Amino acid sequence: MAHRGAPEGLTLEQAIGRILRKERLDRGLKQVEVAAATNFGVRTIRTMEYGKQSMTIRSLDALSLFFELPVEEVIIRAKRLRDNLL
Repeated sequence: MAHRGAPEGLTLEQAIGRILRKERLDRGLKQVEVAAATNFGVRTIRTMEYGKQSMTIRSLDALSLFFELPVEEVIIRAKRLRDNLL
């Protein structure tokens, strides 16, 4: 069941990816810069940003630390986005 106003089939993984992509873009960073700083491959960053790869707690924690955001804040913002409350 789709949430009111949310894109059809938006998953929590996709919403988390959108939040992290927005953080990266807002800071003027390239995927390669995030990948180098977090020891992920560029392809991994790309697939996580587009919600095509589920993140482990470890990868979400690493990205949250990099962006200086609490993990719970990322999840809350993603849930709001998914539920169209942001």
